[in-house]
Amino acid sequence: MTEEQNGSRLERINKIISDVPQNTRSMLHKVRHATRRDVSDWLFKGLFALMILVAIAPFFMLIAEIASIGLADLLGTGPGQGIELFTTYPGVGLMGGVLNAIVGTGTLVAIAAAVGIPLSIFGAVYINEYSRPGRMREIVEFAADVLAGIPSIVFGAFGFTFLVFYLNIGMGMVAGGLTLAFMMIPTVMRTTQEALKQVPLSLREASLALGATKWKTTWSITIRAAFPGIITGVLLAIGRVMGETAPLIFTAGNNLGAPTSLVGPGSWVASMPFTIWAYISDPRPYLQMRAHSTALALLLIVLAVDIVANYASRKITRRIV
Repeated sequence: MTEEQNGSRLERINKIISDVPQNTRSMLHKVRHATRRDVSDWLFKGLFALMILVAIAPFFMLIAEIASIGLADLLGTGPGQGIELFTTYPGVGLMGGVLNAIVGTGTLVAIAAAVGIPLSIFGAVYINEYSRPGRMREIVEFAADVLAGIPSIVFGAFGFTFLVFYLNIGMGMVAGGLTLAFMMIPTVMRTTQEALKQVPLSLREASLALGATKWKTTWSITIRAAFPGIITGVLLAIGRVMGETAPLIFTAGNNLGAPTSLVGPGSWVASMPFTIWAYISDPRPYLQMRAHSTALALLLIVLAVDIVANYASRKITRRIV
């Protein structure tokens, strides 16, 4: 190859490079002048990006699988489809909607929240603000950590033995709600404790130095400063119990309508997770489709609760902090 040909080829290469966008040229320059340190950084960056993709992929796969079957039922116009899914009770052959499950889930979560949230928050406040560090605090924290890891089926067996039989409450919304409350306690208690620990000690000392009592400091300063973290723990706990099935098999029973009493057979209540499990186990195709649409509705309800609670949390936090 002559010098003239080499010069012509070099000009063509320079022209091609000059036509490339500035960002691409910068990237090519980095690649050409990359050191061993740069290569190792790129490899680890790519590895971490791959890990996060693998971590979040199941969420989108789950949404796609449920929506691919349930969306047609959710947007349909047949019996129990569309808006009727949320506004009608199951009819003959379970052809209607799942209003019984929606009412039941709301009732169970309300009972669980009314009992579990105050117990958890005030328990965490006592442990963190009033008890001295020592063996007793360690035992309580260890017990809460162990409770958080216990499978839900064990909570169901405990609720069935202790609430249904020993206390003779019987199956129904009270036994089911209290069992879910037991499940909420470790999550809310530990997240509340961690939120309280993040409040600077100087805030408490300043309040006490100004003459406030211990209780006034705890209520007006510490809890308010930790409020966003407490709300996060409450949302996590509500999201968990809203999707639980196993404890309710033993404690809540099932009902094709709304509960009519607090105790007794009239208090038996359906729930959305239990309905999904029952319908998906049925060989009838339209019930399996109904199970997917109910699962999609449950996801939308959990998402709506999360959005509304976060919005309310930000509003309340701006007002009180």
